[in-house]
Amino acid sequence: MIRAVVMVAVFVVAVPVWAEEDTNAIKTLTVAKAELLAERDGDLSLDGLAELSPEVAKAFSQRGWGVVSLNGLNELSSEVAEALALQADDWVDDDPFGGTALSLNGLTELSGKAAKALAKYQGGLSLDGLTTLSDKAAKALAQHKGNLDLNGLTTLSGKAAKALAQHKGWLHLNGLTTLSDEAAEALAQHEDSLSLNGLTTLSDEAAKALAQHKGWLHLNGLTTLSDEAAKALRANPKIKLPKKFR
Repeated sequence: MIRAVVMVAVFVVAVPVWAEEDTNAIKTLTVAKAELLAERDGDLSLDGLAELSPEVAKAFSQRGWGVVSLNGLNELSSEVAEALALQADDWVDDDPFGGTALSLNGLTELSGKAAKALAKYQGGLSLDGLTTLSDKAAKALAQHKGNLDLNGLTTLSGKAAKALAQHKGWLHLNGLTTLSDEAAEALAQHEDSLSLNGLTTLSDEAAKALAQHKGWLHLNGLTTLSDEAAKALRANPKIKLPKKFR
């Protein structure tokens, strides 16, 4: 009699500690831990971090596709900004408007130097915590290529608007509740998609200026417009308006 012996192999898969960890609960991060997290595919949320060293920030440069959320940071040095803007050579692709993004919505201030460093980041950049933006910082961020979220801004100078108009990528300014004629004329030169859904009204001059915008323009928050202003905006098929003005 031939006895068949069946060998059953049991494989124990080592699962990294962070695989089941709530990464938002992480309060401090070493370079070694950051390098492990950088190997993780997809989005990575570390909103529990209140501070970040340049060395730890640099570890994330080896990450590929996905969103890195660091919304717990309330200040950003130019050195950390420079490190965060680094990316592995094989992940700096030709489409900066895809699935790679950096979220820093906890920042309420941004120096011109830090803005210049962040502008090198190739991917989406979310800075919704900023309520004001200096002309110098606006000029620096205008060099960024990718989707740019600045939805915390409630006002925008004509000079800052002129600078941001040079930005390449979708520009979100949904926190603006008013827009001067000067700022409207400047933003009209922006060639990609522009979102101004926080505006409730526009002067005739501002409406006529924005009607010349070449990319998609979202004005879904408008509640009051003169007939002349509504007519000017309707003439551009790429402008999204509330139903009452279509």
